[in-house]
Amino acid sequence: MDRSKWEYKKLGDLCSKLTDGSHNPPKGIENSDYRMISSQNIFNDKIVLNDYRYLSKEDFETEDKRTALKKGDLLLTIVGAIGRCYVLNGTEGNLTLQRSVAALTPKDTISSRFLMYYFIGNNANLLEEAHGAAQKGIYLRQLSNLIVPVPTLDDQQRIVAELDCLNEMIALKQEQLKEFDKLTQSIFYDLFGDPMDNVHEWGISILEDVVSDSCSISYGIVQPGEDVENGVPVVRPVDLVNQVVYKDGLKIVDKAISDSYKRTILKGDELLFCVRGTTGIISFASEELKGCNVTRGITPLEFGERIDKYYAYYLLKTPYLQSLIAEKTNGIALKQINMRDVRLLPIMCPPLALQQQFAEKIQAIEEQKELVKKSIAETQQLLDSRMDYYFD
Repeated sequence: MDRSKWEYKKLGDLCSKLTDGSHNPPKGIENSDYRMISSQNIFNDKIVLNDYRYLSKEDFETEDKRTALKKGDLLLTIVGAIGRCYVLNGTEGNLTLQRSVAALTPKDTISSRFLMYYFIGNNANLLEEAHGAAQKGIYLRQLSNLIVPVPTLDDQQRIVAELDCLNEMIALKQEQLKEFDKLTQSIFYDLFGDPMDNVHEWGISILEDVVSDSCSISYGIVQPGEDVENGVPVVRPVDLVNQVVYKDGLKIVDKAISDSYKRTILKGDELLFCVRGTTGIISFASEELKGCNVTRGITPLEFGERIDKYYAYYLLKTPYLQSLIAEKTNGIALKQINMRDVRLLPIMCPPLALQQQFAEKIQAIEEQKELVKKSIAETQQLLDSRMDYYFD
């Protein structure tokens, strides 16, 4: 593919329409088939049709005269979360736009999906164009003057086909991970049943009675202070985004501060339970976290001889336990659950041998998940490389 033959043109010259949505959206109604969406509904190559404003048919037709959305139009977020884009495929229903989204109708010389990938690959450049203090945005005239590379249509189609293929591979592997999670959940219920019903009539203990003697079910460092060099890594609620937490990217606090919270210094085999913010989130502490600590929003859970930690992890994630956690969560600006309520959570106690059988099955599934995750990372790396090649 000879990039030297690519042309470079203003975006405004490549589109027959380039407009934003309503600056003064109608008040809306309770329910309707007509919807006005914002930047919160648009993600890269994805649209999420929830949390939108309903419109009457009359209001929709008034607004739609400006945007006139149709299949093949490119939607681009230009206020707030800038640079996310989606190409309409015609199945989205009756939509019109708020000010935070622009609608572009490309001319025959450029593909909508090529433009979408161009914007994804040049998100940093779009952000540089943004203005504003409280909320950044991009003017339509700025968009119109953006210089865009224009390969031949055949080259555009080849580029889109390649990038679509890589994205589809990633999506399929991500679905595979979801199927593994469904399998895990199915195995749990097959072996143990729903803890709310406890059809096997296994004993019920409270959480504080099944943790190890050294586990106090306490929260961690209240005021971690600023990052320091050569200190102690600490886990915060924002770090509980994956099933396992590792050292990389953790906040570093002064060792003296960590030492004053010895009860929550990690051994590297605990469950990390969130008690502030989004309560009930749980992750495994990796072995490399031995000697690290946690902040106020997390309590480490180390289990005794009666409970396997893998069983505990999936038990605490069941809808029944999560609903109990939600019921005990208080606060408006900052939600949290009291340590007393955490200690009193009911724990169904099946025979340890059955729990260990479950843990063996789960670890085998986790090994397969790790292989899929590695494949996703490799495919994503290839996708990023190709995006850089075409658009950097």
